[in-house]
Amino acid sequence: MDKYDHKTIEAKWQRKWEENKINVVDIEKAKKPFYNLWMFPYPSAEGLHVGHAFASTAADIYGRYKKLCGYDVFQPIGYDSFGIHSENFALKIGEHPKIFTDRAIKNYERQLRAMGHMDDWSRTVTTSDPIYYKWTQWIFLQMYKAGLAYRAKANVNFCPECKTVLSDEQVIDSKCERCSTEVTKKELEQWFFRITKYADKLLKNLDKLNWTEKIKLTQKNWIGRKEGRKIRFGDIEVFTTRVDTIFGATFVILSPNHPLAGKAKTVVNPATKKEIPVFVDEYVMDSVGTGAIMGVPAYDDRDLAFARKMNLPVVKAKLTDKVFGEKMITYHLRDWLISRQRYWGPPIPMINCSECGWQPVPEKDLPVELPFIEDYQPKGAGRGPLENYPEFYKTKCPKCNGPAERETDVSDTFLDSAWYELRYPSTNFKNVPFDKKITKKWLPVNMYTGGPEHAVLHLMYFRFVAMALFDMGYLPFAEPCERFFAHGMLVKNGVKMSKSKGNVVNPDEYIAKFGADTLRLYLMFMGPVENGGDWRDTGIAGMRRWVDRVWQVINQKLENLEEGTEGMLEANKLVKKAEEDVERRHYNTTISAMMVFINGIADSNKKVGRKTLEKFLIVFSMFAPHLVEELWEKLRGKDSVHSQKWPEAGKITTESSVVVVMINGKMRATVPAGNKETVERLAKEDPRVAKYLSGNDIQKVVFVSGKVINFVL
Repeated sequence: MDKYDHKTIEAKWQRKWEENKINVVDIEKAKKPFYNLWMFPYPSAEGLHVGHAFASTAADIYGRYKKLCGYDVFQPIGYDSFGIHSENFALKIGEHPKIFTDRAIKNYERQLRAMGHMDDWSRTVTTSDPIYYKWTQWIFLQMYKAGLAYRAKANVNFCPECKTVLSDEQVIDSKCERCSTEVTKKELEQWFFRITKYADKLLKNLDKLNWTEKIKLTQKNWIGRKEGRKIRFGDIEVFTTRVDTIFGATFVILSPNHPLAGKAKTVVNPATKKEIPVFVDEYVMDSVGTGAIMGVPAYDDRDLAFARKMNLPVVKAKLTDKVFGEKMITYHLRDWLISRQRYWGPPIPMINCSECGWQPVPEKDLPVELPFIEDYQPKGAGRGPLENYPEFYKTKCPKCNGPAERETDVSDTFLDSAWYELRYPSTNFKNVPFDKKITKKWLPVNMYTGGPEHAVLHLMYFRFVAMALFDMGYLPFAEPCERFFAHGMLVKNGVKMSKSKGNVVNPDEYIAKFGADTLRLYLMFMGPVENGGDWRDTGIAGMRRWVDRVWQVINQKLENLEEGTEGMLEANKLVKKAEEDVERRHYNTTISAMMVFINGIADSNKKVGRKTLEKFLIVFSMFAPHLVEELWEKLRGKDSVHSQKWPEAGKITTESSVVVVMINGKMRATVPAGNKETVERLAKEDPRVAKYLSGNDIQKVVFVSGKVINFVL
């Protein structure tokens, strides 16, 4: 039997699936809706990288499983195409952002289609399309009308490299989350969303969400709710959560932006009645309580370090239960700064009139379209490039009809993506952002897959916008998704992938050489999805050898197929194993179980029943959709494997007849079941295992009776 011809077969089935609209769901007539969403990509560089392929494949397998389980799965795709990510790359290569983005999107679509995902391409959204950002601007106007959008002068984060302001969430360890440049402070007048009004709701609702725990904890810490007391030290009000330590307070520290910074030199401790010094230091933030704290070096490590640095006394005063000051609740969360002094984004739909002040653009005049301009480079002077185009900003006041000017800043890209899940099912509706009936039927999202790096960026804003729209009466739910699953990160040969290291993996060459199905299988075989994985070229080559083996074994069995149930026990075990693994995204162990199954039927003299092969192929179809569709056609001669129902596991004995042998978590062989000593001996004698053990120290042997033995080297 020839090797699997991936180029011919994958192209064949991708074309047929498109022609037969096998992945298109009838949004209105679906009886058992399941919304499976993957966090859409920025089309911001040379194209899709293997990290995208890893995350999207993990989501696709889950969607395929739900479809096999009888759900009408809606799995849309789109592009987060506005914003600094796309614009910076366009600037780097000297190409207009619109021209570059349009070209990049076509390349992304080609790559995503080549992966064989069951995406519904009939409902794509692109955030830089006026049809889409008309409604992004509409959301801004609803926020403004509800008192949740306001303009204010404030000390804001400014990235000198990106030449724009940033929200607090876009500053990581004092650096720009995009370019890692040290962020400075500037006093500018900007547009904000009042997300702090929702701090308690954002916090309390986390306990109800079936989300990855790490994401929930990160959001809790970022919201940073603290209960304490506001105590007056002379003219300065400090905030503390440890009022019981007040007798040990030997100094006060102000944030650099505190109104009394540099003015007050000493204050009186209200408990000891002693005069203590006042300092200014950056480790006290404006966002912490009152922007002033009492220094208690005997009970706080940071205060102790500061006291030693300044030669201040450390007083081990006893704790007190005496009450001082007023109760106060404070949050780390600050209002969301959405203005950006860039070009590539939706213009903020506000007009400034010298007589009437700031006025919202009438909804009938949306969208305020972003003009195609030549001088789109950011200036870094506190205003966006659109300020140089009077043909854009000169307009009439919607209230008095007098001369007025449009806002020339654009809104943050995270506003574009804060509501996209609402648009996907309603892309056919032109006069509303999302249809009420369709939205009620399909949302909240049933399963959302994405990266943990967006825990307090996209995911916080995503939740806030849904809550605000719920309170305004536009949505029947306050939380946008029921479940969120955070995938891990890929590295290459143990090193984080980056362009500077030249080790970013482009999936194109691997799809061309090994096929999309092999790539999908290899990515999912690295380990549990939440852990990410370590890409190695030798690994994908090994997976391709296994794919060829599956192709040859199944084709050989098809030539001499039995109509009975030979081999059904192992097929039932595989089905049961897959059911356990898919919900946890432990796809690697399902693949190991499929390897065991193929080893079990590989003997050319061993008969296999038709129903047995059907069960195996249905499970395998989630991982290798093209190869399996071809084999299914040979087996059944009609219909599609992807339209089948998930098989029942049937009767399963408690003990397996074979044990999987793993080395450092990767399957290398199978041996007959037995006690630990017997299995370990058989494994070490197996040449497929011995070659890996030779010359290495075995640190630990993990044995699970009847299932697996793992040698940790």
